Amino acid sequence: MKIFSMNSPADQVLCDTPVCYTEIRHIHTGETFDGAAEAHTETVLCIVSGSLHIKADIGGKISHANLTDMQGAQLPAGSSWSASATSKTVKVLRIDSPHPNHTAEQNLIAPLRQLHTFKVAAQQSLVYTDYIRGGVLKFAPRFAADKHYHERADEIFWFFEGTCHITTVKEDRLLPAGSIVYTPADEWHIIANDGGSPLLMFLAVTPNVVPSHTFFNPDGTTYVRGMEPLTHI
Repeated sequence: MKIFSMNSPADQVLCDTPVCYTEIRHIHTGETFDGAAEAHTETVLCIVSGSLHIKADIGGKISHANLTDMQGAQLPAGSSWSASATSKTVKVLRIDSPHPNHTAEQNLIAPLRQLHTFKVAAQQSLVYTDYIRGGVLKFAPRFAADKHYHERADEIFWFFEGTCHITTVKEDRLLPAGSIVYTPADEWHIIANDGGSPLLMFLAVTPNVVPSHTFFNPDGTTYVRGMEPLTHI
């Protein structure tokens, strides 16, 4: 597990693995950043603060999106894109979800064909594909997820409201709003809301493989609850 703060003024690379690249980037007026077309990678751009214009080339069709605070866009695999700041400073959470050597014949879920926009504040989700799954989860007070890990898939959490109690094999921490956590593939974790107010988080799991979760019995042995791909949060 690695822990970061969304409140840091510096650019940060949160993870860079064969199945996930995640960074926090600050873009200023007049600046752009872009992504080349990668046949086996989807990209999610989540605007933490500020305003951003996205132009995407998706199979030869040009799409545009204007995003502001707590909004995001999901770009299909194989699309190229550029993003430019339309406010003084934009803070962006970028998640690339490569699925190495994946082919269309291996698809378990219909691929994303167009630019998808979502609102974090409205608790909207990503379009689930073989490359990525995620969106906003809300944990009620005193709720805890069962201990589990994700085989062959990394996970990113952005806790934007409430306090998270997270436990892994090496750490047991209380994290305030604004914290970001990266958990690598096969590392078990427990996410809990010990407080009296809701805990809200934006999360992404890359890639969206099966089994989606591996859980633990009381004796420490593991089991899975199903082998169907997850298609919604």
